[in-house]
Formats: sequence, structure tokens, C-alpha cells
Amino acid sequence: MVAFSAAVAHAQYAPGLTPQEQAKPWSVAATIRGFYDDNYLTLPKTIPGTTPGTFVNGARSSYGIEASPSVAYNHSMADTLISASYVYDMQWYQDREGTVDQSHQFNARMDHEFTERYKMSVGESFVIAQEPTVVDTTVISTPLRVAGNNIHNTATIDGTAVLNKMFDVHAGYANSLYAYQQNAGDESPARSYPSYSAILDRIDQTATVDLRWKVLPETTGVLGYQYEYVNYTSPEYVIYPGKSEFTGAFVPGYLANARNSESDFVYVGADQSFSPKLNASIRLGAQYIDYFNDGMTALSPYADASLTYQYMPQSSAQVGVKHIRNATDVAGITGTSLVLDEESTSAYVSVTHKVTSKFTASMMAQAQFSSFDGGGAIYDGKEENFYILNLDFAYHFTPWLAGDAGYNYSKLNSDLSDRSYARDVVYIGIRATY
Repeated sequence: MVAFSAAVAHAQYAPGLTPQEQAKPWSVAATIRGFYDDNYLTLPKTIPGTTPGTFVNGARSSYGIEASPSVAYNHSMADTLISASYVYDMQWYQDREGTVDQSHQFNARMDHEFTERYKMSVGESFVIAQEPTVVDTTVISTPLRVAGNNIHNTATIDGTAVLNKMFDVHAGYANSLYAYQQNAGDESPARSYPSYSAILDRIDQTATVDLRWKVLPETTGVLGYQYEYVNYTSPEYVIYPGKSEFTGAFVPGYLANARNSESDFVYVGADQSFSPKLNASIRLGAQYIDYFNDGMTALSPYADASLTYQYMPQSSAQVGVKHIRNATDVAGITGTSLVLDEESTSAYVSVTHKVTSKFTASMMAQAQFSSFDGGGAIYDGKEENFYILNLDFAYHFTPWLAGDAGYNYSKLNSDLSDRSYARDVVYIGIRATY
């Protein structure tokens, strides 16, 4: 929806920008769609009713209207590229007249080349959203839609130093903050289970350093280390104190910071350029994690790999997979141990194909396979599989005006009885870009 662009000048520093993106320094766009969503609350078909032993319909469907304006800007100089973009999205549901969902996505980046040997990149990403795939774009912490202004902010800085013709050193730091709007007591009557703020509010800091070896002109070997510190910031309980549901005895609860952890990653890998159009990257290693407030440790594999293929002009494909431990919105119940996190494998494929000069089709599919760590026999080792499929078809009437239609599908299969759901969304609309 947003096309980045940059002014063309002699000896510009414009890493990653296509000739189309260098056509002018700014662009604006707007999209208007009508849609139908058969489960916008991401709930099971039936859920427990207010009377014990009864059930009511959980999934709610609705027609709606979506409007999304956006703006992007690039400024390129001899040794610096500055990029920024903002996307606003509003969704009105007929089933909920008087209220709308609103999301904001802001991204900024600066790439600077001090000399041919020293480069630096600084990035900022700020999101306010309700949809799980907007709050998290890779490994997803909660597969459920969460109402409210939920914030995810990520700031990064990366630097590369060329030691000689064969070796480079790369170092980076990332700070990621999550802040969910829902706190304890927000609902009436007061909720007996933890809020999303208690479960998912956190600051995730990651420092990375690796040595890169130019084995061949097209092959770079990588040896790296990464340190991650996760601090859960809510003062609330994630498991409330009270009588055990199993023994009846009073048991203490767990505060959010019981999930705090620090991780050490060690990995090897390679970056391979098979051709100017086909590139691959792989990192394989191990993650050692210490939940120092809970007294638990764990060792698990770590993997991050991707393959990108620009097989035709304006047509490309990308596949990737990542295996890591990540935060989860499942905590446990009174009388059990705490669910500390989940171990996930997330795989994706994305294809954009220019069928004709005016018709473009795109597809994105993602599958995440997760298992919970902790929580006793009820939760420990239980699995959740989350599937996403997005299809979009665009017909360009002019270079500035296009009609689009699409279909989005998501499905959660969970070993926990009250979480599985399926969701279908179809839409049709028009998009203007300048």
C-alpha cells in the first residue's frame, strides 16, 4: 500500500531502494474497502454462558468499511539515506455501531556510510493496533485480537566495520517495548483472570555481535553471539493467589516479573548470493535461557533462515523459518506452576507476481507451531498451531488508481479447550497512490 521513493542524484547513498522508489522523495496513498468478517472477535464458535453448564455463540460476524491513508518520505544524500512512513487504518463494523478499530504504524530509518569501511543504520518502529499480526509481524505472542490501544515500539541501531578484505564485524542493539491497554479491573465485574497488560507488557533488549568471513565473493560465513534480557513491567498478578483447584489449599500467586529472563544465543551461519536475483541467509545455534526469578533454566535450538528470489521484474518470492522461545498470553491457573513462555517454529512464504502490465496478484502464508513451557500437567507441553493465509488481487486502471479484492484466513488449533477458532475475511476496494 505504501510505496517508498527517493530523489535521484549522482552518487546517492540509497541501499535497498528500487529505481521506482527513487523516482521522487515522497508518496501518498489512500485505500477504501468494504469487507465481511465472520469472526472479528477471534472467539470459538461456542463459549461458556453466564449460567453454569450453558453455552452461547462466541463468533460474531459483521460487514464493515475500512479506510487507510498513508504517507512516505525518503531523502537521499551522498552518504546518508533517511526514510519515514506512516499508515493509519480505521475499521467500522456494522455489528458494533458507534465504535471503530483504529491502528497506527510509523516507521523510520537512517542509513549512514561514514567511510567505505564503516556503516551505521538506525531504525524506529511504532505500532498501535488490535490485530495479532500487526502487533507482532514475525513470531506472534498472542494469536487473538486484543481490543484497545496496544503499543509495540522497537528502536534499533546497527553498525558494520570492515577489518580487511576477508573479515567484517557487525554489532547491533534492539529495544522492544510492549504496552497493552487492558489492566486488571477494566471489566465489570472485575475479571478473575489476568489482564493482557499483566501477561504481555514487557521490555525486550537484545545485543548482537558477530564476525563475518568472506569465504568466497558470493559466500559470507557468520559466527555470532546474542544476549537478550526480557523484563515484564506490569505490577499485576499473572496467576492470582487463592485456593488450589486441585487440593483446596491456599497457594501464593505469581506476579508478572516471575517471567523475567535472560538468554544467551550462540550461532553459526552464512549469507549466500547465488545470483543478483537469488539470495539466502541462515543462522543455526542454541539458546540458553534463565528465568532467574522463578529458578528455572532451559536449553533449546535456535534457527533463522530466509531465501529471496526476484524471478521477474516486479515479481518476487520469499520463504523463511524461525525457531525461538517467545512470550505467550497463556499464564496458567491457581494451583499450578507458571507458564513461562512458549517454544515456537514460525514458517512463511510470500509471493508477489505481476500477471500483466495492469494486474498483480500476491499471497502470504504463515504457520506457527508452539508448545507451552511450564504450567504443570494442564499446560506444560500442550501445543497451539496458528495458520494465516492472505490473498490480494489488484488491477491498475492507471498508474495512480487501482481496484483490489482479497481474502484473509486465520485459524488457531489449540490443545486448550477455550481458544481454538477460525476466521474468514473478504474485501473489495479501491486504492489511489501518488
